[in-house]
Amino acid sequence: MIIKIAHLYYDLMNLYGESGNPQALIRHLENKGLKTELHFLTVNDDIDFNKYDIFYMGMGSLENQKIVLDDIKKYKDNIKKAINANKLFIATGSSMELFGKFIKDKDDIIEALNIFDYETEVIDFKIVGEQHFKTKIIDYDVIGFQNRTSIITKNKNHLFKVVEGTGSSINDNYEGFVYKNFYATYLTGPLLIRNPHLTDKLLNLYLDSMKIKYKKTKNDLIDYKAYDEYLKNFIEKEPK
Repeated sequence: MIIKIAHLYYDLMNLYGESGNPQALIRHLENKGLKTELHFLTVNDDIDFNKYDIFYMGMGSLENQKIVLDDIKKYKDNIKKAINANKLFIATGSSMELFGKFIKDKDDIIEALNIFDYETEVIDFKIVGEQHFKTKIIDYDVIGFQNRTSIITKNKNHLFKVVEGTGSSINDNYEGFVYKNFYATYLTGPLLIRNPHLTDKLLNLYLDSMKIKYKKTKNDLIDYKAYDEYLKNFIEKEPK
């Protein structure tokens, strides 16, 4: 079996090294003994959501979000069917905003896909810096970076709990969104390279839900060593 990965709007939603995230997925899947294919898809491509197993989208500017929304809206029903069929979706950075109700920019309300109930509001200052989160999905810390000028409200299905950093909204202790095998977060960095335990677990949850057999792996990828070094040098030295 070949696991087909779709990198959605790779040219428009690709800030902060986000192109590394699909490479992390490939590395972990091949480490499990599975074959992969990576497909780069963008505006005006004919995207068949039945053809792919995993979908990834990264962060983009507000201007690029508008371009992507104009194109992706025609796939709304196909995306909902794929999500409900337990296909794996990972949206990092501002791409998570596209799946909510709308993006409010001052007096302008940009209609999003309206697949989930959360809402986005553009703010007049920047939220930027390293982040340190926890999640029920794994027993390991989650690290990443945020550089955004928007917040998300009315989100009930959080993915992370904030240890140090900023939640979906300013005074929110929770961040990200999860529904079935759909995972979204403002974290960039790239997220999946910096958090190999999380990447591996998300893939295992997906593969198990689809009853796809795979080889059990050890934490022997270089990503794990980089993760351990970061925790040792930064997280573990933080004052309690």
